[in-house]
Amino acid sequence: MLFQSIVTVREYERGLLYRDGKFVELLPPGRYSHWTWEHCRIDIVDIREISQTIEGQEILTSDKIGVRVTLIAQYRVVDPVTARHSVGDYVSRLYQDLQLTLREAITGRTLEELLKERDVLSGKIQEDVAPRVKKYGVELARVGVKDMVLPGTVRTVFLQEVEAELKGRASLVAARHEVAAARARANTAKLLQENPNILRMQELETLAQLASKSGNVLIIPGLHSLLSRDGANGPQAAPAETKQS
Repeated sequence: MLFQSIVTVREYERGLLYRDGKFVELLPPGRYSHWTWEHCRIDIVDIREISQTIEGQEILTSDKIGVRVTLIAQYRVVDPVTARHSVGDYVSRLYQDLQLTLREAITGRTLEELLKERDVLSGKIQEDVAPRVKKYGVELARVGVKDMVLPGTVRTVFLQEVEAELKGRASLVAARHEVAAARARANTAKLLQENPNILRMQELETLAQLASKSGNVLIIPGLHSLLSRDGANGPQAAPAETKQS
């Protein structure tokens, strides 16, 4: 009894047509049918961009500290025929290539270098792996460090260093403010010394504020000399007295 097989290749897929076990052609999107007696088979390959997580394993840095780094890789199949024929499983092969390259990159760096150069690490891994995966029809679009897990003792030391650095910055800022305030006070003292009337005006403003309060009576000796034309050269006025009624 003969049967007709129908296969639909979607827009984001490509079909590989085999007849009697031999590759015939790459099929674009569309609907295809064949009879069972033709001994045909159509394999489907997804060509969309795929995101894959490369789970971290315990890896020792060059200074013998164990870290666990997880990667995110984004890739797509650009040559379905090569991807299907050159390796058994291109997804597993990509995973292994990234994992091995990650291990080599970490063992060649210290922990401090890893923490400071996360972007450099990602770029280096992509640069090393991209030519390899291209050989089996895959294009590696991006590689990024998802997270980096440190041992508990290392995290504690790292947090202590960060806290000490923040305290040091705060102390430096406070010292700068104190220096600025001291300079401002010195400039004010110099200005008052060169212009004694400014100090006298401040005293009068203070006395005016006191006089504005109910029940205060102010007696200012020598006020006439201050208001006179030659008051600046006259005798120094005695301090004001405040009486509470």
